Amino acid sequence: MPRKDTYSGPISAQAQQELVSEGIENFELPKSVVMKIAKSSIPDNMKLQKETVISLVKGSTVFINYLAATAHDVALSKQHKSISASDVLKALETIEFGDMVNKLHDEVQSASLSYC
Repeated sequence: MPRKDTYSGPISAQAQQELVSEGIENFELPKSVVMKIAKSSIPDNMKLQKETVISLVKGSTVFINYLAATAHDVALSKQHKSISASDVLKALETIEFGDMVNKLHDEVQSASLSYC
């Protein structure tokens, strides 16, 4: 995430979003990955228009940046210097995506077990 050259301490999620919005193109996810995910979620006979793919790429990039900025705020509120998975899960609740938390928590737990 881009930072101002004159960094003077913690920066809020809103300030981070303003910085990111100046050059969101610098952080876009690869179109091929977004298309693969999107196509796996729709019927085989459905096609995606070019504008749809662009919208999905930009929307997913904004969402991830906002989630990361909010998780950063959660970590700062606990006086942590690193963002943990629990900070991301709390951030999801904060931005009103709490219905995803249980499933993602289970995914994180199973991914952690597979690394052991």
